Amino acid sequence: MASRKAKAALLVIVVVSTVFVGSLVLNRLFQTDEDDGGQTQIEPHPYNALNWWDVAKEIAKTSNMLTPLGRIVGFGNRHLENPNTGYYDAADYLIDLLGGWGLEAQYFGNHDSVLSRQVGYGNDSRAIVFGAHLDSNENGVGVNQNAGGCAVVTMIADILRNYRLPVDIYYCYFSYNTVFLDEQQRVRAMYGSKEIAQHFVDEDIDVMAFYNFDELLFYNENQDETESLIAEHHSPVSRGYHQTQYLAELMQAFLRNSGHNFMSIDDELNTQTDHWAFWDRGLPAVNIKSGHRIDPEFPPQDSLYSEDYNRDHAFELGKAAAALAVYLASSGNGETISFKLEKPILPGSSSQFRTVISFRQTIQLTSISNSTEPISLRIQGGNDTVLPTTDFDNGSVTLTTEQQADLGPLSVKITNIGNATIYIEVHIFYQNDHDGNGIVDSEQYTWSEPDPPLDWDKDGLSDKDEEVYGTDIFVRDTDQDGMPDGFEVAYDLNPLLHDSKGDLDEDGLDNIREMQLGTAANNNDTDADGMPDGWEVMYGTDPLVDDALEDFDADNLTNLEEYMYGADPYLPDSDFDGITDAEEVERGTDPMNPDSDEDGLRDLLELIEGLDPLWPDYDFDLLPDGSDPNPKINGLLMILALAAIPVAIGSIFFYRRLYK
Repeated sequence: MASRKAKAALLVIVVVSTVFVGSLVLNRLFQTDEDDGGQTQIEPHPYNALNWWDVAKEIAKTSNMLTPLGRIVGFGNRHLENPNTGYYDAADYLIDLLGGWGLEAQYFGNHDSVLSRQVGYGNDSRAIVFGAHLDSNENGVGVNQNAGGCAVVTMIADILRNYRLPVDIYYCYFSYNTVFLDEQQRVRAMYGSKEIAQHFVDEDIDVMAFYNFDELLFYNENQDETESLIAEHHSPVSRGYHQTQYLAELMQAFLRNSGHNFMSIDDELNTQTDHWAFWDRGLPAVNIKSGHRIDPEFPPQDSLYSEDYNRDHAFELGKAAAALAVYLASSGNGETISFKLEKPILPGSSSQFRTVISFRQTIQLTSISNSTEPISLRIQGGNDTVLPTTDFDNGSVTLTTEQQADLGPLSVKITNIGNATIYIEVHIFYQNDHDGNGIVDSEQYTWSEPDPPLDWDKDGLSDKDEEVYGTDIFVRDTDQDGMPDGFEVAYDLNPLLHDSKGDLDEDGLDNIREMQLGTAANNNDTDADGMPDGWEVMYGTDPLVDDALEDFDADNLTNLEEYMYGADPYLPDSDFDGITDAEEVERGTDPMNPDSDEDGLRDLLELIEGLDPLWPDYDFDLLPDGSDPNPKINGLLMILALAAIPVAIGSIFFYRRLYK
């Protein structure tokens, strides 16, 4: 029944993914640009072409490893039986560093190992563990023994702190690896790893994997490059494939996917170091160390920049380990594993990616290409061909293998057999059962959404919501208009449109200005005090605080009244005409205009002269008061009166002559 359920879920995911992938390959989002009438062109972040876990490799920087390497070495010899040991200085440095990243970090046990935890948001006790011994041997500064391993562990922590994962991640720096219990120096004390491994057992912590990094740096260019590093696992016959060999093959596959073939895998039980504390307690573990043999007559120079050490391989190992942790941690919650390759392939060229299958099953594959050029596909298991080399007329393919892939390494090879470069996206789908208990991870492990939700780019919009709105989870501001996607969605703006200079709520403030001020771009009165945000910003009141009833200028008008009457809330006489705003409001004059009736005379002068500041022609003589030499006397009436006198005299004189 479980198998049928898994197959049904797999089929649904393949169909949905095919549609989704087809809509995304080589697509660019175009939206009408309100600012310039053109279009907003949105380029997807390059991380979108990667598997989620492979982003860990891309965010890694060489300083993630080299900085802690230099600091640890700088504390000098770290042998714990040396009275002047630098062990505790190095340990304090790591505790402070990891704690500063927001991780739990402290001394642990009776022998002062350092234990750090990145807390997961899931609801079970699963954990992935990385470790290295911090103490050095009696001589030198311990670059290879084992500052290199500690630097890789610290680098992994530096990368993974960018993720929020459903499982805990532990970072261990063991003590007493280089202290021996016998005079012949054959039996290491390894108190630190024993205490920490026992802690995991006592606390019922479900260790999914422990990777120990032990003396990684020695390199001899005359020896086999593919054995520069060796991943040592226990015998799968006695411990089971999933407990050890599976984890070693995963690490090798993740390195190979980055183009690196410098790690071999070995069934090796003779290396006495800290992974044995985990094996002895039945915990899944792998030890990774340099595979090149040191000539006792010509020991390497143990200095930070020794030519005998290969820091590049250690750096690439740290990247692969961080990516592997994300891969393992993400397995479950009802989801089938989707492993993809997305890249251009030149004519006649091939590309390949690898993974490890944890139980026998068929493989689903989909591919989408931007052209009709033919391709060739091959899927190879460890010992069996799952899909023989098969040619297809074009790069858009959906198939299920007839042959089942056995547990172990799996590679997918795509060859462009056409005449032009293609851009292709290939997904393989399979179930995972990392512990080999017969229950697929997608059914065995479930977890709730974290609170707060996952938000990779910290733009205020959760990763799931970014999918809904079509925004980019790796870009805070998808449309590059200066406003984060979360702000735009929260205030009804378009996160795919360059609309920073628009004014959605028509309050006189650009959308981007609203973001800078903290006002709502979709509400013209954020604090609901009756005064629009634009007006408050213009006149200096607070658009985020209800200050409508305040009277900042003490002119007996509240701020709201100042807005309603068009006055300045910080000036008792807004127009500097000598009349207070309150008096102007009472008289009905304009508190923002010293000449309310626009007649050329200031309101104050009109009041002094007994004129009406609201009537431009006091004497109705058709001359504005400001142009009237005597605005109180109607000139027209005077002229008419003067003209009427001789007329009246003449009329009287004429009348008397007429009737005399």
